[in-house]
Amino acid sequence: MAAGGTGRRQAGTGAARKVNTKGRVMLIAALLALGYIGITARLVYLQVIRQSDLAAMASRQQTEVADLPPRRGTIYDRNGRELAVSMDAKSLYGVPANSENPGDAAGRLAPILGIDARELEDRLSGGRKFVWLARKVDPGVPERIDAAGLPPKLIGWLPDSRRYYPKKALAAHVLGFTGTDSKGLEGLEASYEVYVGGIAGQAAVEKDGSGKDVLSIEEGYVAPKPGCDVTLTIDEKVQYIAEKELDRIMAEFSPISATAIVMDPNTGEVLAMANRPGFNPNSWQGTKADNWRNRAVTDPYEPGSTFKLVTAAAALEEGIYRPSDTVNRGENQIEVGGRIIHNSHKEENPKSLTFSEVIQKSDNVGTVKIALRLGDDRLHGYAQAFGFGAKTGVDLPGENPGLLRDVKDWSGVSIASVAFGQEVSVTPLQVLTAVNCIANGGWYCEPYIVSEVRSADGTVLMKKQPNRLRRVVSGATAKTMTKIMSTVVEEGGTALEANIRGYQVAGKTGTAQKFDPAIRRYSKEKFMSSFVGFVPAESPKVSILVVVNEPHGQHYGGLVAAPAFRSIALGALTYMKVPTRMPEQTVLVEGQGR
Repeated sequence: MAAGGTGRRQAGTGAARKVNTKGRVMLIAALLALGYIGITARLVYLQVIRQSDLAAMASRQQTEVADLPPRRGTIYDRNGRELAVSMDAKSLYGVPANSENPGDAAGRLAPILGIDARELEDRLSGGRKFVWLARKVDPGVPERIDAAGLPPKLIGWLPDSRRYYPKKALAAHVLGFTGTDSKGLEGLEASYEVYVGGIAGQAAVEKDGSGKDVLSIEEGYVAPKPGCDVTLTIDEKVQYIAEKELDRIMAEFSPISATAIVMDPNTGEVLAMANRPGFNPNSWQGTKADNWRNRAVTDPYEPGSTFKLVTAAAALEEGIYRPSDTVNRGENQIEVGGRIIHNSHKEENPKSLTFSEVIQKSDNVGTVKIALRLGDDRLHGYAQAFGFGAKTGVDLPGENPGLLRDVKDWSGVSIASVAFGQEVSVTPLQVLTAVNCIANGGWYCEPYIVSEVRSADGTVLMKKQPNRLRRVVSGATAKTMTKIMSTVVEEGGTALEANIRGYQVAGKTGTAQKFDPAIRRYSKEKFMSSFVGFVPAESPKVSILVVVNEPHGQHYGGLVAAPAFRSIALGALTYMKVPTRMPEQTVLVEGQGR
């Protein structure tokens, strides 16, 4: 009995052991199966679902992208003459990841590149795969670098371009300049960057067969897209004439600055825009930043007597005066709002002048009389219509809108001050654009300086057309004003020096006292001298403004700016082959001016 019981217990124990072993095996198999499924799922997730993301991550870890600068477009004058071009150049790059002795490499490169050795050593240190060492190097430098014997795995060359201005300082304030990265920093180079600048390309830094980092122009290479070509309304020859005359003014009168603008009054095209002091955009870094400013659009000033044209045109348009009407001006002064206003010139005019004579002689008292009959609202309204107090819309950066205060902010004396160009600030371009309204028969034409933009393949992307925004005065008023302005350069007028033999000139002088903040009143020593006009008066081909800031020796606009107007006008008319009047009706007369 005992033996049988023992046998059954042993048999039961063996069966249980078999069951437990089988269970463990099945459990292990299940765990292995789950692990296999997990691994398989993970592999599917990594190799299928996240394959593109991981591939990109691996590529980023193995490569570094270098931007390849595009070639900028060419800027031409209206006749296709090159004003700004891009010339082939080379730029040096380094691969710090391949650098075994950055100090030695920097020491050999520094004297050739003219860069501090420590700065170069910093650039060549670390694990980066690409770094610029020198951009747009001078001719001859590549040969010297190559002769230095540096390992090719450490440095290399990429094609680049250098911006060059073949006419040097000519039209520099219009063109502007670019920085080391070929981006426009000033002038049209900056404002038309989206067109001229082009689109950068790319090249990848990868490992070669020996495991060294090299720049690849095969894998991941995207060629840079060249910039668009831009054609200006500027005429290189007229620009040169204007700039040479400003040089003469700077030498003769030593002013703070001087500006000249030449336009086609019928279209709004800017034929020349010049400022002094100037600069050479090829070497702009060595020039004061103040000299880069395009004063023709950025620097507002009180215009003085040139603004009398607005007052006169408004009075004629409103029918308040006719040219022959008498302006009873009384004595040589007038009181308005508690302020005594008198004429700036020494001789006294008679107690009465005709309307035309008030403008011809630039009479302050008579102009105030006209403005008082016109009234605040109408004077302000015409000033706005002529474009003052707002930007002209010219396609140049940094334009200043000037200042024309709202009528509700005028004081009791404001109407008198504004009538002859005080309490209002303007830019030179605003003044000439306003005078164009008289020259072209009464229309406000938006000024512009870029006429066309073409892509590298010749496709026209933008073509500017003349834009007459509004009628300011009637054709009859414009014609009458032209006749009055023509008397300014004749005997009895303030600008005999603007008279041009063989051509009828219409113009107006300006001799504005500058407000001196130090003494809180208008200075008796500091003036803005100007002359604005158009020629031939009967069928204008050019309108011209000359503004001189604080001339020395003389300050009347008729003596400082009018002669410059004459020289620029005569040069432009001769170049443009505009015929003289036959027979000649004008004779050049030397005389005083205001």
